[in-house]
Amino acid sequence: MRGHYVDVPDGYLYYEQHGDGGLDVVLLNGGLADTRMWTPTVAWLAKFARVTTWDYRDNGLSSPSYSPYDEIADLLAVLDAAGVSRAVLVGSSDGGRRALAFAHRHPERVMKVCALAPSFGEFPDPSPVEEAARVVMREHFAEIEDLLATEGIPAAAAHDIDGWCPQVAEPDRRLLTGLAIANARVLTMPEAHGQELDPPIKTRFAELAVPVHVLVGRHDFQGTQLWAQRLAAQAPDSTLSVLPHADHMPMYSAPAAFREWVTHHAS
Repeated sequence: MRGHYVDVPDGYLYYEQHGDGGLDVVLLNGGLADTRMWTPTVAWLAKFARVTTWDYRDNGLSSPSYSPYDEIADLLAVLDAAGVSRAVLVGSSDGGRRALAFAHRHPERVMKVCALAPSFGEFPDPSPVEEAARVVMREHFAEIEDLLATEGIPAAAAHDIDGWCPQVAEPDRRLLTGLAIANARVLTMPEAHGQELDPPIKTRFAELAVPVHVLVGRHDFQGTQLWAQRLAAQAPDSTLSVLPHADHMPMYSAPAAFREWVTHHAS
């Protein structure tokens, strides 16, 4: 395997392909990670699928951004460059949001979306339970900001991973912390430059025209679990699975159950 680059307006994107046969599966990273988060997943998934992984702008080996760019157009550029005409999109955390937004604009390029602990930020018209869950999330993000100002990126990254991944064993938690440190530009940018649908996908689940399979861990933040419930309730063709021993990164916190779920829903 060797990595590839595709040029996009004002930048470039890095992607990899693994495996030769079967269906096309495209993996979308969590926000503070890059293609390396998928290494254990690719090891088994590429045995029955052609797997494409890629780095968003400001992550991994892709270029930094300095002005607004179209997230959906970036994924389209990767698919075209990689020769992927139609794929299963498997998106983790913010990658779930990106996958769903892409599926909304380009349903002809998507077989289905597997959304793993998808993250969408603030709830529009939140219920009292949803608002209470977001209060907890805002407190977590405020702690990250304080640590960035007082102790620096490594401390902030470690605290962030501890919050999201309480079920992940120590070696893998160190890996995820290292990825967060390596991709800390995302933490320190005053604002994200990526742009998706307008209005955003989180207000348009009912318009999705492809099957959506949602996975969330019982040990994830309650806000993530509530977003998973919203998505599954509103998307016309959807399923919701809850892994009892998983957190925000089920591929690390519950790898056997995660593999079984992906094998079932992505095939």
